[in-house]
Order: sequence, then C-alpha cells, then structure tokens
Amino acid sequence: MALPAARAVGRWLAVLLPVLALAGLRAGIRRAAGIPFAPVYGRGRIGADWAARRGITGEPVAGEVERFSIYDRPGFDFERIHPEIRRFYEETGDYDLEYRTRWHPRFRLGAWLASFVTSRLEQLNLPGRNDDRTRSLESELAAVPREVDPRGSRVWTRADPDGRAVFVAVYATHTSEDVTYANVAVPLPGSNLSTVLRPEHDGEGVRFTTRGPGDGGLYLVTPVGAVRLPMDQRFRVLPLDSADGGDVRPSTEDSDLVAVHEMWLCGRQFLTIRYRITR
Repeated sequence: MALPAARAVGRWLAVLLPVLALAGLRAGIRRAAGIPFAPVYGRGRIGADWAARRGITGEPVAGEVERFSIYDRPGFDFERIHPEIRRFYEETGDYDLEYRTRWHPRFRLGAWLASFVTSRLEQLNLPGRNDDRTRSLESELAAVPREVDPRGSRVWTRADPDGRAVFVAVYATHTSEDVTYANVAVPLPGSNLSTVLRPEHDGEGVRFTTRGPGDGGLYLVTPVGAVRLPMDQRFRVLPLDSADGGDVRPSTEDSDLVAVHEMWLCGRQFLTIRYRITR
C-alpha cells in the first residue's frame, strides 16, 4: 500500500512544484513592475575597467549620493543620522574601507565553488573561504552620463590593492509613495543584479534594507524584463562608539565608522561582511 501511495504523492508533487514555481515567478515579475532599474549589463568579464570599456565613465564625483538629505521623509529624519555617516555617503571617496567576510554554515561549499567564477569575472569577488584576514578596498567614483542612464547614477568601483575588482556597482535613487530608495545595480554577463533598499533609523546610524513594505528587494534584471529573487540583504552603518555597534565593531578602534552587510537566501542567512571605514 505504501508504494502506490508514494507514487501518488510523487505525481502530485510533479504537478504542484512547477505550478508553485511559476506562481512565484509571476509574483516576482509583478513585484518588479514599475521600478526604474539601471539599463546597464555586463559582457563577459566585468573588472575594474568595466565602466571605461563600456564608455560610461563621466566626471569624477565625491560620493555615493550628492546629498544624503534626499532620503528625508516622514518617519525618516536625515538629521538624526550621525554627521560622519552622512559625510561618508556624500564624500565616499575620502574614506578607506577594510573588510572581513564570513560565509555561514550550509553555504560554505557553494561559496568556495562560486569563488572560482567570481574571481575570473572580477565581480562580487569575495574570498571563498572564511579566514581572519582583513582586506583593503580602493574606491573610484564617477558619474554615469544621462544618455546611458537617465536616472543620474554613479558608478562606484571597489578593487583590491592589486587592481582586481571586488565590487562594481551603479548607484541611483528612485522615489515611490514618498519613500526614496537606494537603487543599486551590479552588472553581470547579459544582466544585472539590482538591489532596492529602504533607509531606516538604526540609533544614530542608518540601516538600508530590502525587507519591509514597498519596492525593496533583489531583482535579476535582463534586457527582456526583471524578476524579484528569493533573497534579501541589509546594510548597517554606525558610528564607532554606537552602543548598538557591538556586533559589528572591528578588532581595532582606529576607524571612524563600522558597517555590516548581511544577505539571506530563502530566509537563511548565508553571508556577513564586516567593514571598518576610516576617513
């Protein structure tokens, strides 16, 4: 009796799982509708010279945004954010960044395998194994011409001291229902991975998160459309002396700010990156 029952369950699952997957895909596509994503994509290797190769590098700019006050709204008072954090977002190039990466259990093998691809791609180029090393990042920021991206975006290239790209991303903002979101695109071959983040208070610090109401999420964007992925992420940036910063405090006290970047896949946390940020 057990074998026919198992076969019946298997047949039902064979029908049900594709239906659920299609429903999730349709929901993800609906969630992406109306969001102004970056119209930029990669072609093979990305690398630190991606923007120059694509001819989309304009004049140098100071920061990720021109004015942090762009995020002001009812429920989010930009003046409550520590002045050093606001300065970091407006004059990002004045700061040195150092980071440590931690891959969480159940994802470590996948991270190690993925590192063989990301190191050659020179994008999302994180170490594939956990260790205690602190690594440095060098930053370059430039405007993206409006004929390429009409949103008035900026490209921020972060590379290791040897010049190999770690992160290359296009930063912009968009406003929906009185909320201004950070809208960040990471170019990938034939696509980009776009993250839409809502700013929230975190003591004197700031928290940018994909969770909550509105447009927030991670989206795979292609020339034929976009779909929301079952992923989330959160950035916290805090003053060094913040009482809430104990879990992100670096091993030394010589920085001006600390930050933590966390990512989840299907509700399970798989990555934590901790930064110290020094002017």
